[in-house]
Amino acid sequence: MITTEQLKVALIELFSLEGIDVDEIADEDHLFGDGLGLDSVDAIELTIFLDNEYGIVFDNIAESEAVFTSIKSLQEYINTQEGKHA
Repeated sequence: MITTEQLKVALIELFSLEGIDVDEIADEDHLFGDGLGLDSVDAIELTIFLDNEYGIVFDNIAESEAVFTSIKSLQEYINTQEGKHA
């Protein structure tokens, strides 16, 4: 199981979010737009990260949009998928 703190650290490293500390990111912060400020290219990188790290592959874009809403929604999804893929 991944915690929100572990996920925040992974996202900071993945997207080279220099100057952002884990404590500055709220669990309900959005990944895109006003939150972490990720964009469509970052969404592709995040999708590849989820596949490589957790074996998670999305069947459709609507599913990924719901999961990518916030740090918390992504963390919960990863934990519900643990062991289902691999």
